[in-house]
Amino acid sequence: METVTYRVIRNKPGEFEQSLSDKGSLILTKKGKPLALLVDISDQSLAETLRLISQVRAQIAVSKMRREARQSGVDRLGPEEITAEVDAVRAVLQEPIRKRGQPRRD
Repeated sequence: METVTYRVIRNKPGEFEQSLSDKGSLILTKKGKPLALLVDISDQSLAETLRLISQVRAQIAVSKMRREARQSGVDRLGPEEITAEVDAVRAVLQEPIRKRGQPRRD
């Protein structure tokens, strides 16, 4: 996939528009590093394109969570262990909020 820099967009907007139209998508770079994906869209496809991008971002997030679960071993927890973890977190969330460093008053 081709790249385009901020400089081209700023100094040669017509060239940028033509390139995006011809290629369909470009990678925007800043100081040589990828920053964003630019996608040519029409008014008719805007809503669908935004929906699909949101869907892909959600899939990427789920894949990351699954990978982290495998790495930490959480994916091997049984139902009882999961319930115990959920209960422990709920108990912490139900504790009254206190200032950091202050001891608990039980």
